[in-house]
Amino acid sequence: MDNDHEAGGDEGIVDTVDYEALPAAKARLMSRRMFLGGFFFLPLMWGANVWLFWPDFRAPRGDPVIKRYTKYSAVGFTVATVLFLPWLLLYAIAGESILSYKVYHALDAASLDLSAYGLGIINPSS
Repeated sequence: MDNDHEAGGDEGIVDTVDYEALPAAKARLMSRRMFLGGFFFLPLMWGANVWLFWPDFRAPRGDPVIKRYTKYSAVGFTVATVLFLPWLLLYAIAGESILSYKVYHALDAASLDLSAYGLGIINPSS
């Protein structure tokens, strides 16, 4: 039997943060997809999953499948934030003053030459 159909099958509704009552089967599928989407370099989907299903996650009798995906999404979002935020702040705020000129400009995505891939600024005279 599929784990997503445990604890009472597909009956019932799941409350979301925007007061939309979703059928349990649709909410479970949505929560699962958002959880899996976070692994594809989209950790904000984990945050959105926690935010969207917060009422059901905090409810004592909330859907156990939603609770599981929401809990793991919260952990994934926290880990991604703890890893990414210091790097972002170091690069954005400190910039060249802490990083060397060479390292700072090597990490600058705006300075990438993408013309070999047909992207970026195209010289109309060529």
